[in-house]
Amino acid sequence: MSRNPIVTFAQDRLDAARREIKAAVIDFDVSDEKLLELRANARAAYEELRALDAKLLKKGVLSLFKFW
Repeated sequence: MSRNPIVTFAQDRLDAARREIKAAVIDFDVSDEKLLELRANARAAYEELRALDAKLLKKGVLSLFKFW
C-alpha cells in the first residue's frame, strides 16, 4: 500500500468504482445508461490514480538527481 494518503484515497475510489460495476453487471435490472455512467466514473478514477502515480514517479526520479 502507498504511504501517500492522496494515492491511497484515489486507489480506494477506484476499487469502489470497480465493485459498483461488478455488482451492476450481475444485476440485469440496472439500465444501460446507469452502467455507462458507472463505467465513466471508474475510468475517471483510474485516470486520476494514473496521473497521481505519474506525478509521484516524476517527483521521485527528480529527487534522486536533486533537480527539484
